[in-house]
Amino acid sequence: MLTVVVTAAITSAVSAVFGGTPTAGCTPTGVGPTDVSGYGPEQLVNAATVVAIGKQMNIPERGWIIALATALQESGLRNLNHGDRDSLGLFQQRPSQGWGTPAQITDPAYAATQFYRHLLAVPGWQQMSINDAAQAVQRSGFPHAYARHEPAAHQFLATVHGSTCTATPTAAWTIPVTGQCTSGFGPRGSENHRGQDIAAPIGTPIVAASNGTVIDSGPARGYGLWVRIEHTNGVITTYGHNNRNLVQPGQEVQAGQPIAEVGNRGESSGPHLHFQIDIGGQALDPVAFYQQQSAPPLCS
Repeated sequence: MLTVVVTAAITSAVSAVFGGTPTAGCTPTGVGPTDVSGYGPEQLVNAATVVAIGKQMNIPERGWIIALATALQESGLRNLNHGDRDSLGLFQQRPSQGWGTPAQITDPAYAATQFYRHLLAVPGWQQMSINDAAQAVQRSGFPHAYARHEPAAHQFLATVHGSTCTATPTAAWTIPVTGQCTSGFGPRGSENHRGQDIAAPIGTPIVAASNGTVIDSGPARGYGLWVRIEHTNGVITTYGHNNRNLVQPGQEVQAGQPIAEVGNRGESSGPHLHFQIDIGGQALDPVAFYQQQSAPPLCS
C-alpha cells in the first residue's frame, strides 16, 4: 500500500518540476521496509521525493544524505505551511530570500530541486562534512544542528534508495533562475531589449532551461560572462551577466542542471540574469515562448 502512495507522490512531484505529465511516468521501484523508527508514511514519501529528484538531477549520493539531513532538521521531513518568519516547506525556504513563491516552496519536488541547485553552487561541497555542506546552503541560526540527523538520513536512504524518476519529457522547459522579473522583452529607451531580465542575488544558481548542448561559455561583449545552449528545433538560449560559469562548450546539459551563477558583469545595472531565446537568429519574447511551450510561467 505504501509503495502505491510513494509512486503517486513521485509522479506528481516530477510533473510539478518539469511541467506537464511525464510521457512514460515516473515510477520509484525497490522501496524497502515500510517504516523508519520514529517516523511515519508522510516522511517516507517526502524522503522518496528528495532521493528521486536527486537522481533525476544526477546528484551524487552524498548530496541525497545532505538533503535528507537538512530536511530532517528543518521540518522533520514534513511539508510545513509555516515556520520562522516566512519559512515554508521541507527545507524551510523563504520566499523573501528568492527561493520561490509559497506555492512553489510547498511543493516537495520544487523545494528539493532548489536545495540541490544551491548545493551544487557551493565550491567543494563534496569534501565538506554533511553538517557544513547543509549549513553552506541553509545559513541557519543553528549552524551545527544538521550533523545529529545524519544517522536517520542514512536510514531513510536505505529505505527509499530504489526511488527513481525516469522518462521526463524531452522537450521540457524549466525556469532558469528564481528571482523577480524586471526589464522585459521589447523596446527599452532607444534600443530593443532582446531578452527578459530576472533579478536575483549574486551567486544564485542559474540552470539550463531545457536539454541541450553548450555552444559558448565565456566573456562576451556587453554580457560580461555568458553561456549559450543549443536545443532541439534550432532554439538557442543565452544566459548573460554571469558571476561564474559552470559549464564548457560541447558539454551536454539537462533541464534544471546548474550552468552558472547570477552576477553583475558587463553592461548591467544590478545583479540579474539576462535570459534570451533565439530561433534562426531572431530573438523571441521569453515569456510568450514559455506560454507557448505550456511551461511554468517565466514571470508570475
